[in-house]
Amino acid sequence: MTTENKQTTPDDMVLTRVFNAPRDVVFKAWTDPGQLARWWGPHGFTNPRCEWDARPGGLIRVDMRGPDGTVYPMPGEFREVAEPERLVFTSGALGPDGELMFEMLNTVTFAEAEGKTTITLHTRVLRMTEEARQHLDGQEMGWSQSLERLDALINSSGAGEREIVISRVLDAPRELVWEAMTNPLHVVNWWGPRGFTTTIEEMDVRPGGKWNHVMRGPDGTEYPNRSIFTEVVKPERISFSHGGERRGDRSIDFEATWTFETVEEGKTSVTIRMVFPNAQERDRVVNEYGAIEGGKQTLERLGELLAEAPVIVERAFDAPVEMVWRAITDNDQMKQWYFEMENFRPEVGCEFRFVVEHKGFTYDHRCKIREVIPRSKLAYSWRFEGYEGDSLVTFELFPEGSKTRLRVTHRGLDTFAGIPAFAKNNFRQGWTSLIGTELPNFLSAQSSGAK
Repeated sequence: MTTENKQTTPDDMVLTRVFNAPRDVVFKAWTDPGQLARWWGPHGFTNPRCEWDARPGGLIRVDMRGPDGTVYPMPGEFREVAEPERLVFTSGALGPDGELMFEMLNTVTFAEAEGKTTITLHTRVLRMTEEARQHLDGQEMGWSQSLERLDALINSSGAGEREIVISRVLDAPRELVWEAMTNPLHVVNWWGPRGFTTTIEEMDVRPGGKWNHVMRGPDGTEYPNRSIFTEVVKPERISFSHGGERRGDRSIDFEATWTFETVEEGKTSVTIRMVFPNAQERDRVVNEYGAIEGGKQTLERLGELLAEAPVIVERAFDAPVEMVWRAITDNDQMKQWYFEMENFRPEVGCEFRFVVEHKGFTYDHRCKIREVIPRSKLAYSWRFEGYEGDSLVTFELFPEGSKTRLRVTHRGLDTFAGIPAFAKNNFRQGWTSLIGTELPNFLSAQSSGAK
């Protein structure tokens, strides 16, 4: 994509872009709401609502969601639609009070030559509040990034012969998978095929951020990798432009997108999509570097790392630390929301048990308290009589004014491997119910009774 910007005044801007695609393809990307939702807005933005009625008098309503979760409602209306040559429409932004902060008139023309399409965007202010005018200078960057995303979308269309797609369902919630993909302390433990190690020199996970790392194969060969993040939408999608090579070989360049989708409670589908400049380059990387098998092994390693990760459930309660501490250490209170514990005392070395009946089976829990810090931390081992495996449960309390944040961490669940009833997702669901529903209901009742 080639670019040209012309701006005479902040109220009147002209941008020109050349796309390597026929005019009808580019025009459709501007008029099909499904496609437009994938590129509209600056890097890192998504469009959970995209109503785009491309006909004269058709209404526009796009809710743009920024990387921090803020939603920016954008209304508008089409004034002219001349397929595939010209679009004229208004666009604006609504303030917190629902009133229009500004309105722009946008004219987009499409011209084709030698299989390429030149679009010219002319945007002009129709009306604007003084508050909105302070941010007017940012519109050029916003439009430029939107058009970059449009170019990436167009280039990825029909890329079947140029792409590699690898998917795997991982037994972990999407937020945990996202953390494993974006935290360099975790990435070094799973990135690359089996037998590879990775050293990360820089990993700045944001649009425009650099990701430089060196992979070392089992034979000691080094593979320097240099990437630039182009889109980061937590926890849904990460895209980056990749460049790298085996030392002494020619560069390997592709556009990569990792998507993360919740397929059921506690499970995440991860899809890697790599688009190469041409089919020949894609085939070279597959044949010489084993890219497909390497990608599969990389996701396998990620899955194995996540299998060892603990279950963590965290909630904030509208109750003081002392009240929450009693709820997790006083036997009379615990049996009202948790379980009835036999011989439980909040003392290091105390051994206690509780029995749970579930679907016709009896599970005898055997525990021993490992650590007690009053009003701050309680930790105890957790195993099942008659079964292999041992784990550790830790309750941590954090005062936040008159409220309390409680974090429960259950480690060592992988030691119960091979026993379906003790699958990690069952523990996750159990702790989510106890800490997310049972305990807050109990504390709420306690608070009401104290008034």
